[in-house]
Amino acid sequence: NLQILRQTTSPTVKGSCAFKMNLFTGTSNLLFSSVEEPCDSQVTKAVKEMAVLSCDYNIPTPQLTNFRIYWQKNNEVVLTIISGKVSVWPKYKNRTLVDISNNLSVVILALRLSDKGTYTCIVQKTDNGVYRREHLALVKLSIRADFHDPIITDLGSPSAGIKKILCSTSGGFPEPHLSWLENGEELNGMNLTVSQDPETELYAISSELHFNLTRNHTFVCLIKYGDQEVSQTFPW
Repeated sequence: NLQILRQTTSPTVKGSCAFKMNLFTGTSNLLFSSVEEPCDSQVTKAVKEMAVLSCDYNIPTPQLTNFRIYWQKNNEVVLTIISGKVSVWPKYKNRTLVDISNNLSVVILALRLSDKGTYTCIVQKTDNGVYRREHLALVKLSIRADFHDPIITDLGSPSAGIKKILCSTSGGFPEPHLSWLENGEELNGMNLTVSQDPETELYAISSELHFNLTRNHTFVCLIKYGDQEVSQTFPW
């Protein structure tokens, strides 16, 4: 069994996944240590999409019995291929596949925010009964979580001459900031609610705006998150 004793990722430049890893077999025989590699490829996908991470190495199916392949993320194993048999770790079961004929690619379905990180593909080949490293590939996976376009709902008139509207959106990350604007000036919203799903880590946000009906208005509900934003306009 392969045991990961230490592994750290330390990006040093844009697009880099410089990497250090110490790997030992269960009998403590050193396989390789302090490996520092640039990122071989980068993949950016949205939450709930599918990601294909390539090991960039092909093995003819009849020769698989001479190889061991490990896909891992940080300190955890994703899947292994030992003597041609694929084993998927519990966290990735039912949503992770391996495409052996396509560069030993790992396919992750229904992406979650927690899937982001640096994935390592290690290929070992037997040499007189001893497995030695044949190939190493690092793939950086980034996960986007974009908020839906806001929905503005007319909540009616709580009192004479006053109207109430609600702006809401969900499904994004990181934590959003909501603003009500008119002619570029920020207005005072009411009943702001921000919540985060503990399982998906995605946010939902809503806010009300009460305004006077005595004149025409054009309101903008603006949601900013990270370096992204979405907005919706409400004319009256």
